[in-house]
Amino acid sequence: MTNPYLEPVASIWARIAGIVMLAAAAALTAVLGYGLYDFFAHAGAGQALNSSTLIYALVLTALCGMCWQAGYRLVFRRTGRASSLFSRPAWFAIGAGLIVITALMAAVILKARRPTLVDVQVILFLGGVGAWCVVLAFRRRAGGTRPAPSAGADDRQRPDR
Repeated sequence: MTNPYLEPVASIWARIAGIVMLAAAAALTAVLGYGLYDFFAHAGAGQALNSSTLIYALVLTALCGMCWQAGYRLVFRRTGRASSLFSRPAWFAIGAGLIVITALMAAVILKARRPTLVDVQVILFLGGVGAWCVVLAFRRRAGGTRPAPSAGADDRQRPDR
């Protein structure tokens, strides 16, 4: 019996998911574009750039980039050598972005008040996910780039025999 979660997704469903991801990416790009236009066009209206706006823009930018790349790779079957939805530079960018967002959140929270348990949990989670994405960026593919074990590696006898 095989694990259904490890089976590849049918090609048509992968393409449908890719199209949905590309549509979401286009919508996020439109929202970001409108937000930038509104920010620069109405700068004299008293709109201030604060930490919440900055973090919101960073998160939207990260989501937009992830949707564009995952959608493109699904629609056009471009998973690359690592068979991943994201390339190594994308994994690194996602991880670095999450680490930067975590650092910004921690700085804002520590400056404003004493962190609560939920604050600590969110900071540790986002920082951990960011660090894991950076690890994935530098991780080698399991089958192709590692040297094969030598032929007699498993045939060694233990000294007590």
